[in-house]
Amino acid sequence: MSRNINAAARGELSPFHIQDNRSRPLLGLHDYGRLETAAYDQLDILSPMRGRLNRVLRDARVVPTAEIPPNAVTLGSTVRYRIGTGPTERRILLLERYGAPTGQYVSALTPVGLALLGRLEGETVEAPTFESGILSIHIERVEHQPEAEARRRSAARPDGPDNNGPEAA
Repeated sequence: MSRNINAAARGELSPFHIQDNRSRPLLGLHDYGRLETAAYDQLDILSPMRGRLNRVLRDARVVPTAEIPPNAVTLGSTVRYRIGTGPTERRILLLERYGAPTGQYVSALTPVGLALLGRLEGETVEAPTFESGILSIHIERVEHQPEAEARRRSAARPDGPDNNGPEAA
């Protein structure tokens, strides 16, 4: 317990706290690699999001992409969530900092997007804002996840998931 208190005092604990005490963020190897690169390619060295992203990467449980459950929020997922008592929002989680201004995307390089990443349906997480506030975000549903779709398509092939085309002569 004192280790966590000391780590919190030094600012080493992740800024994303799970209210219902579930697990750490769950990331597939592919998303982990993309996020690690984005921390340096897309975020300025002084960006507060760079430190937050690095803490999430450090604290995440990283598994082979094929082992990500279909109810986990990954890059490219369509997710329904609610911030506080506000209305349910439906967004696609992107890696890019600036998506099209249509309101249908949320970037993983923002407090809300980073808080959603690697979380499961039914979880409620808290994310700090840049103005020292805290957002409570409840994940209602993962409507579409690229990894689950890839597994579904692979299983639906006529010759099974290992069909790699004709054998070489």
